[in-house]
Amino acid sequence: MAIASTGFMAAPGFFSSTLAAKLDKIDCSQVLAAVLKADRQLLGHIKMGPVAHNIEFNWIEDELNAVTFEARALVSTSISVDGFAATASLEAVVRAGALLAVTNAAESAVNDYVLLVATVTDQSTIETSSYGNTTMTTVSTTSTWTVIGQPYGDSSDASSDISKIRTKKRNFTQIFERAVEIAQSRKGMDAEAVVNELQLQIKYRTMEMKRELDMALILGMAYYSGGFSGDIDQRTTMGIINYLRDPDLDGTREDTMVTDNNGAALTVAILNTAMYNIWNAGGLDEMADPIIAVGAGQQRIIAAWEKDIRRVEQGERQVGYYRDVFLSDMGVEVPVVLDRWIPNDRLLIIDRARIAIRPLAGDQWHMEKMAKTGRSEKWQLSGQYGLEFRNPDKCHYLITDLSS
Repeated sequence: MAIASTGFMAAPGFFSSTLAAKLDKIDCSQVLAAVLKADRQLLGHIKMGPVAHNIEFNWIEDELNAVTFEARALVSTSISVDGFAATASLEAVVRAGALLAVTNAAESAVNDYVLLVATVTDQSTIETSSYGNTTMTTVSTTSTWTVIGQPYGDSSDASSDISKIRTKKRNFTQIFERAVEIAQSRKGMDAEAVVNELQLQIKYRTMEMKRELDMALILGMAYYSGGFSGDIDQRTTMGIINYLRDPDLDGTREDTMVTDNNGAALTVAILNTAMYNIWNAGGLDEMADPIIAVGAGQQRIIAAWEKDIRRVEQGERQVGYYRDVFLSDMGVEVPVVLDRWIPNDRLLIIDRARIAIRPLAGDQWHMEKMAKTGRSEKWQLSGQYGLEFRNPDKCHYLITDLSS
C-alpha cells in the first residue's frame, strides 16, 4: 500500500535521533495520536478512551426504563401484556395511577383513548378504566401502548425503586507490534532524501500499525474456546462487525441490529429503514453522533443516487458525483465515511459517541531498544489496544450481503 505523505511526524510526537540516543524506551503514543487525528477513514472518527487496566477490560452500561410495551385488550377493562417475566419488571414501566394511550393500533379509533391503570395484577395483566371523556372498547391486535404520564398524589407514599440493574460489557486488548533494525554502516551513510533512517522506519511502521488497528476494529474476532476469552498469548479484540452480530459475547449470533439484504442493491429506503430501526431501539438520542461507514463499492452506489435529477450550471468544469452526508428521513444528517477495509458488501452505522479505542495502561504505542546483536541496532515498536463498543444492540447497525 503506497503512502502519500508522512507529514504527520511534524505534529505532536515528533521523533528525533537525539532522543533515541538518550533513551532505551520512548513513548510514541503522541505519534500514533497524530496519525489517527489525520486519518480520513474510520479510525479518524473513533476517540481514544480511558486506559484499560487488564487484558480483559470492562465498562458499565446503564439503561432507562421503557415507556412503551406491546399488548392487546380483548375486554375493555383488562390489558394482556407481552414480554415481561415478572410483575416487578412490569411495574417498573407502568404502575397504578398511570395513564396509557395506544399509539399504533390497527383499529384507528382506539388511538384516541386514554386509560387509567387501576392495578398491575401479575406479570402480564393490567386492570384499567377509561379516563377523561374517552371510552375504551377493545384492541384485538397486539399494539404498542405508551405510558403518557404517571401522576402522583400529594398524600401518597414514595413509590418503589425501579432502578435497572447495570450490565457489564467486556472486550479484550490486542498487541500490535513492529520491529526496526538498522545496521551500523547504514547509520553513518548519507542517502538521497533520507536524513534519519530510524525516524523514517518509525513513520512507516506506525502507518502499518494504524492499518492493522483499523482492520482489527472493523473485522476482529476474539478468541473463543467455549466462550470468548483473552486467556491466550496472541489474544485478539472483538471488532465492530462481530460485536454487532453477537452483542452479549455468548457465542451465539443474535443479529439484533443486523439486516441481511440478500444480494440486493443498497437503496435510500433500506438505509432509512436501518436508521428507523436504531431510533425504534432507543438510539439516535440526544447524545448520538452517528456516521455511515462503507467500503468503495457501497460508496459508489451512494454517490450515484439521484444522479439523473442533478443539474450543473454553464461553465461548470467539475464532473462526477460524491456524497459525504446522508440526510435520513428521521431528520438526522449522517456523514458518510469511506474505509478501505470495510467489505464491499457491508454497510455500518456507528454512533461515535458510544465507541472508543482503549489502550492498556503502560502499554500505549512505544519504542523500546532491544539488546544489540553484532553491528545492528534493533528497536521494537508495540502497543496494546482494544475496542470499547457501547450499546451494540440499540445504537449501531450492520447491513450485510449488499450487491456492489
